Amino acid sequence: MAGERLYQTEGVVVGRRDQGDADRVLTLCTPLGKLSVIAKGVRKARSRKAGHLELFACSRIGLARSRSSWDVVSQADMIEAHAPLRGELVRGTYARYAVELYQRFVADGEGGPAIYELLKRTLGYLCREEKLELLIRAYEQRLLALVGFRPEWDHCVGEVGSRSCGRDLQVQDEERPFGLEPEQGGALCPDCYQAGRERRGVVPLSAGALQLLRACGREPFDRLRERPVTPPVLSELERAARHYITYHLEREVRTGTFLRRLRREAGGWPR
Repeated sequence: MAGERLYQTEGVVVGRRDQGDADRVLTLCTPLGKLSVIAKGVRKARSRKAGHLELFACSRIGLARSRSSWDVVSQADMIEAHAPLRGELVRGTYARYAVELYQRFVADGEGGPAIYELLKRTLGYLCREEKLELLIRAYEQRLLALVGFRPEWDHCVGEVGSRSCGRDLQVQDEERPFGLEPEQGGALCPDCYQAGRERRGVVPLSAGALQLLRACGREPFDRLRERPVTPPVLSELERAARHYITYHLEREVRTGTFLRRLRREAGGWPR
């Protein structure tokens, strides 16, 4: 493919910005990786490509390589519009959160088929699913695994003396709290949590939240959504995921802050 001037790929539009009088620079999540391309004339009223290159849209895109600038979009044909994500505030904000996580964790040229399929599938679910909060927690766990930041939820990441604890984390019949230590990359057994609870960055994690975090990274969403989940556990999951992600990104995810504001204004969402 490196020697071909013209090539095609599927792609989800994850970012757009205007360029000049009528052009638009697009950021695409594709099976080839994260691409920045330019759609010339797409902002003109008669552009045939404009409707196929909306934010969150999944399209088959023809591209022409450029040696001096962005590759140029030569054609675009819609595969899935994901229209509810542009027309509904709550669904659209969850989609923006998913896209912002992708943008933060995936550099230009990186990514690949697995990340593309994850994002495309998640946007499809966000168009029709009601358990949006649980869905986005599952997306977080899967994305973290694919970009090399998978949390360890099965074995204790704490240290005992000069060695790693490594104890199996058994959640059944355990009433004491577990812990989360982002710096070490995962969960702490109750003993290591008690020993290190004063350390900066260590937060408690209930057995129910730990069990659900494991499920979010492993179970197909159609099965995950059938799990009975209480609002307190779902709220704890959000705090744990935010704590872990913020540590590794070294910044807050802006759309996540807006999501929490929406939730407060709505009196909380039991999802």
